[in-house]
Amino acid sequence: MGVFLGVNFQTHPIMNIKRNIIFALESRKKNGVPITENVPIRMRVIFASQRIEFTTGYRIDATKWDTDKQRVKNGCTNKLKLSASEINADLLRQYTEIQNIFKEFEVQNVLPTPAQIKDSFNARMKDEPVTEQETAEGPKISFWEAFEEFVRECGKQNDWTDATYEKFAAVKNHLKEFRDELSFDTFTENGLNDYVDFLRNKKDMRNSTIGKQIAFLKMVPAVEFQERAQSEHGL
Repeated sequence: MGVFLGVNFQTHPIMNIKRNIIFALESRKKNGVPITENVPIRMRVIFASQRIEFTTGYRIDATKWDTDKQRVKNGCTNKLKLSASEINADLLRQYTEIQNIFKEFEVQNVLPTPAQIKDSFNARMKDEPVTEQETAEGPKISFWEAFEEFVRECGKQNDWTDATYEKFAAVKNHLKEFRDELSFDTFTENGLNDYVDFLRNKKDMRNSTIGKQIAFLKMVPAVEFQERAQSEHGL
């Protein structure tokens, strides 16, 4: 609540849509053998249990791709003689456009559908030449697939230490002990209450420790929480 010139007004926090944006080479095989030359570069967007695959319009040999940095290696060119700096600059531009699209939906307090994200992105890219197939919505992924992908990709991007990997391994163990068959719908207000009670009563954790466990879990892009449940528990 704020006051301006004697007038009260209500402020609301901006929605935070958790997402993971990954650039990777497309996995293709010919006669059972992985294709390693002139491979399409894909942009994968994961949010709210959905995965969308975008084509970037670029290809590169696998030997010229830096998996950890998710970029073309410096000094390399592709079959069209486009340099690493040219390709990487446009990958960054596409990444920025996707982030801007999500931010616009966050300001509107709207959780977009995959179709809305695709349409918005394609509209912004409409002046670009189409060199690959259109964007494709991937199948829904399981909670554990999203969790493992987040740990793997975020760990690479942020150069996690062994201690950080161990913390997320502990989070995973607690979650499996709580409920092995987790889904994206588990952590509603009631589900989060149940998990907090589990950590407090079964694992004998204090509020400060429970808060840290919840904070780690909230980093996973596919996990959405009812914030009010946390405040009720004093976390």
